[in-house]
Amino acid sequence: MTEKINYCEPVFRPPSEAYSLLIQLTEGCTFKCDFCMSNLRKHFLVREVEDVKKDLNIAKKLYANRIKKIFFLDGNAMVTPAEKLLEVVKYAKELFPNLERCAVYAHAKDILKKSDEQLRELSDSGLKMAYVGFESGYNKLLKAVNKHATKEEFIAASKKLFKADITLSATLINGLGGAGNLELSEMHAKESADLVNKICPLDDRLWYIAFLTLMVPQGTEIYKEKARGKFKEMDQFEILHELKIFMQNIKFANKNANCIFRSNHASNYLPIKGILDRDKDKIISTLNYGLNHPEVMRPEFYRGL
Repeated sequence: MTEKINYCEPVFRPPSEAYSLLIQLTEGCTFKCDFCMSNLRKHFLVREVEDVKKDLNIAKKLYANRIKKIFFLDGNAMVTPAEKLLEVVKYAKELFPNLERCAVYAHAKDILKKSDEQLRELSDSGLKMAYVGFESGYNKLLKAVNKHATKEEFIAASKKLFKADITLSATLINGLGGAGNLELSEMHAKESADLVNKICPLDDRLWYIAFLTLMVPQGTEIYKEKARGKFKEMDQFEILHELKIFMQNIKFANKNANCIFRSNHASNYLPIKGILDRDKDKIISTLNYGLNHPEVMRPEFYRGL
């Protein structure tokens, strides 16, 4: 019987890791945000290093030297103590000679708890990308959804990643504040743009900013609020308008910035991509077209996480 790699279901990974080897380093998440379902059916733990190595060994038997990318699960695997994370990354690099990078989900606090030296050593050993959920740059909204992080912490964590040469891939969530509060929506958009402006590096390195559109999975706190009639989701026009305000407020000091922007996740109503802030005007034109031609937007039944 073929040995199987251990997974703690359900498995969550970034869309861009679709062709990566997934290895369970942690289970669940140490945080419980109101909009997220990543730890609803899981108890958090950091797996033993030897168990993780066993899974890597099984993957070696299954895939030989074909592995080029590894994504270490779960919701905030960067919380793994630095020495354990380093041991696992180094082992993966030794095992797979064609490995180009390892990546993890990371909470801002997990990044800030690690020293510059630890992050640099992780980077040098092969940890080259961290996916960070910003969700918003508006502290009032971040507190309301129990994100357990602030705009200032996102800025500091991003700069630590850049310093260590770990690529940042950050996500924000359209519609996070719900419908019926235009001031909240505007502040969410403007403060999120300000956050992105303030983390923009001065060189031309690649980094990524993406927008998801809020989905309300059963079991989350926002789902419970919706069931009680205290939360209403934005419609497609409100979502695009909010994203337009964000885009209008993007103003990079570095005109050679190489920020890959995406709003083409399955949750989004209108697929958008470009480079900030070079393609800012083009993206705003696309949003205006969507607002004036709703037939081009993705139907509700096509949307999903």
